[in-house]
Amino acid sequence: MKPVILALALLPLAGLASCADNFSSVQPVTVQTTTGDAPLAGAECILANKKGNWMVITPMTVSVHRGSESLGVNCTKPGYAPANEMVHSTVNMGSVMVAGALYSTVSGSAWNYPQTVVVPMQPAPTAPSN
Repeated sequence: MKPVILALALLPLAGLASCADNFSSVQPVTVQTTTGDAPLAGAECILANKKGNWMVITPMTVSVHRGSESLGVNCTKPGYAPANEMVHSTVNMGSVMVAGALYSTVSGSAWNYPQTVVVPMQPAPTAPSN
């Protein structure tokens, strides 16, 4: 009987372990670049918010600090025009409800960015020949 009671007592903790990322102040974000409908690898992208800057070579995943502010993504690649995306954060209600509004807001875990950011890039214009 005691093993059954112990198992039932620990059951809620198993659910919390599966959503541990919801309580972290960092989260993984994958950055991909495209041209037209095709993937474009090898672009250098800088992600930035008030909590830091991160550099990736696409496609790549990086852990960024969560925050209420938007995440800027600026990409460059030789032969392509620079491209910029602004990614807005959304409220992580699971973190706020379980961990509390004050902790979630201070730690940053109250906010989520999209898991994947796709940045469209266009070939750089060529100079006209004389």
